[in-house]
Amino acid sequence: MKNSNQITLAVMLFLLLFNYNYAQDRTDMFFATMQTQDANGLKSSHPEDIKIINSKNGYSAVLLSHDAAEELHHKVLVHGPGFIYESSQQAALKSIENVNMKSYNKQSSRYSITQDNLVRRCIDLVDNLNIATQIQELEDYGTRYHTTSSARRAVLDLKTKWESLAAGRSDVSIRIVNHQSTNMPSLIMTIEGTEKPDEFVIIGGHIDSTARGNTTTNAPGADDNASGISTITEAARVLFSVDFKPKRTMEFMAFAAEEVGLRGSKEIAEDYKARNVNVVSYMQLDMTNYKGSVNDVYISTDSYNDDALNNFLIQLMDYYNASGVHKITYGTSSCNYGCSDHYSWAQQGYDVAFPFEASFRESNPNIHTTRDTFDRSPTPNATHSAKFAKLALEYLIEIGNGVSSTGGGNQCASTVSVFPYQEGFEGSINLWSQSTSDDLNWTVDSNGTPSNGTGPASAIEGSSYIYVEASGNGSGFPNKRAIITSPCLDLTSASQATLSFKYHMVGNAIGSLSVEVSTDNGNSWTNVFSKTGAQGNNWQTATINLASYIGNIAQVRFNTVTGNSWQGDVAIDEVEVFETSGGNTDICDGVSPYNSSVNYQPGDRVTFQGSLYERTANNNWNRIGACGSTLSTTLAKKLTNDDALIDFYPNPVDQATVTITVNNGLWKSGMIMILDIKGNIIKEVKLEKQSTQINVSEFASGTYFLTFFEGSNSYTKQMIKK
Repeated sequence: MKNSNQITLAVMLFLLLFNYNYAQDRTDMFFATMQTQDANGLKSSHPEDIKIINSKNGYSAVLLSHDAAEELHHKVLVHGPGFIYESSQQAALKSIENVNMKSYNKQSSRYSITQDNLVRRCIDLVDNLNIATQIQELEDYGTRYHTTSSARRAVLDLKTKWESLAAGRSDVSIRIVNHQSTNMPSLIMTIEGTEKPDEFVIIGGHIDSTARGNTTTNAPGADDNASGISTITEAARVLFSVDFKPKRTMEFMAFAAEEVGLRGSKEIAEDYKARNVNVVSYMQLDMTNYKGSVNDVYISTDSYNDDALNNFLIQLMDYYNASGVHKITYGTSSCNYGCSDHYSWAQQGYDVAFPFEASFRESNPNIHTTRDTFDRSPTPNATHSAKFAKLALEYLIEIGNGVSSTGGGNQCASTVSVFPYQEGFEGSINLWSQSTSDDLNWTVDSNGTPSNGTGPASAIEGSSYIYVEASGNGSGFPNKRAIITSPCLDLTSASQATLSFKYHMVGNAIGSLSVEVSTDNGNSWTNVFSKTGAQGNNWQTATINLASYIGNIAQVRFNTVTGNSWQGDVAIDEVEVFETSGGNTDICDGVSPYNSSVNYQPGDRVTFQGSLYERTANNNWNRIGACGSTLSTTLAKKLTNDDALIDFYPNPVDQATVTITVNNGLWKSGMIMILDIKGNIIKEVKLEKQSTQINVSEFASGTYFLTFFEGSNSYTKQMIKK
């Protein structure tokens, strides 16, 4: 009996020891979660390096070796590690249970543009050379791989740099955060809010680096992600230089060990959630200095990113970066599971956004190698990163100070509901209002302006007009803004509406003129017209179709920015809103409709369903913006027998593919284009046969529009993706 008990005990100890050794003593293996398709791929190619514990909802809990993780990181995916490090098997299983539930827990926030003067002052102060210098400093550590002493030293040195930026500020604290899953620490700098200190606005990026086969000796990580950390540091420098004190608490974060499963950000985000920290928004900067695509900034549209925050970043760029020295062009792109540190915050239910240096397929090809060095940047002196520093400042200031539910809007003091409405500014600005957040006022004038060589000689209608006087170095120029806003225009009962006005822009230093429309009491504005530089010594006429604003109460404003000298007066006269169709638009005027029979090249532009698109280098379409005319209702001719032309199933779509059938011979020269509800072209498919299967597995849930083209003719049906 004694021997039997001893044998049983020995067997139990052996099994326990075997299981423990398999799960924990193999130092090259750890628990993680990833997409099931990637787990299966690794299982096929590296069967000894991955154990799939369980799979659910398209995600798997796995036991993963470092070799397999590196393979996933470098070959399978677009960006990021592609897996999330988990501390235990139980944690991994819990994560795949909850991964699809996070989106339902997300907070809903409202964002408004209210900080015009401060933002413009700050983006003027961005210095790309500061970013360039810091990128090279971080590169000079040789490696910042999370297990190395140089990684820890890089974090401690960054702490010293941030402390010097915040010197003398009692409202600023900087702290090291140590982790359970890595010896590398993270860094957090906090500026306490003056009005709502319990609401947090956060920007972050990872400071570690990796290079396949050289992680501990030569992983320079100049773009990935010295560029993001340097961009964040420059944004902080600018804010401290103007003694900015946000109304909401603001935090800057540099995370450890992103390259090995988002370890630092995951622990911090989980801690914030456990302590019920109210994070209003989080923005990630991971790779900012490699301009690999036609546009400057690409907003990540993966399902875990917040649509409202993404749209607000686009709104910011439309408002602050549409033209001039601060111009930023933008597009959208999708990444993957565990793309970067913002995923950690999204998994805790926080609103996140991730603006990126290029489309993910066209981003820096040198990352995760010894070739990721600053001298391989396609643009000199970190000028590309500087654009992200400006966007970061816009994000931080507008959300950091935007604590009022009414924002900075213009409540209607008067409303016009009878049309045509005409305003010639005879003797006064009448129902119009001057902005209190700009630099200059519009002035009523007759005859010529005081400065020679600029301004009109007389009004185009009546005896008066309004203009902006650009004289006075430091007071009238450079880059001084003047905004004047219309009364509210009640278009709720209108069937058609057009804005017409006369403008005059002559002089050697003309800046810019924009016309913007708001339907939310001035909380947000959409640009519908813009001119830059001299337009000749005559009054010019502009007509803008307001069809997009029918059914709303709208406001119109003229927004001008002076040039670099005193000869930059801009004038407006004979403003009219009337209920007939008409008008044209700068961006779509003269551009042909999309035609499926044309072989479009990168840079070609087309109009489609009321928007302007440009062909990109990777044969996708980038939406430039909305047309402002009746083009949206006339640019595509319908096909004959539309109702029976195409069928597709299932609809709603609850599977990976949708089957489309064209019920006549037009498929032989046809094309299918799928757009999301925002007008972005998601997929373009050349038809090869009458019935075609299209993979929609990567589409987020929502409404899409499926359009069949034959030449310039088109037919559209709505598709619902579950």
